[in-house]
Amino acid sequence: MKTVRLASFNDNVQAHMLQDILKDEGIESMLQGEHANQVMSYIRGIDIDILVFEKDLARAQAILKEAFPEY
Repeated sequence: MKTVRLASFNDNVQAHMLQDILKDEGIESMLQGEHANQVMSYIRGIDIDILVFEKDLARAQAILKEAFPEY
């Protein structure tokens, strides 16, 4: 199955919060760039991408909007 980027965060905590919310809703997700972000957190633009399966994107976007309205 194809994965797509749902969101990007510069904050490890927010990325994990969203991943936990998605999991609670039955949506699998993966974090990409987490280790680079931790090692080089002082550099802007080293973000953590949250990836979901393409089939779950619409539901995941609705959850993202509800959980992080400022996003």
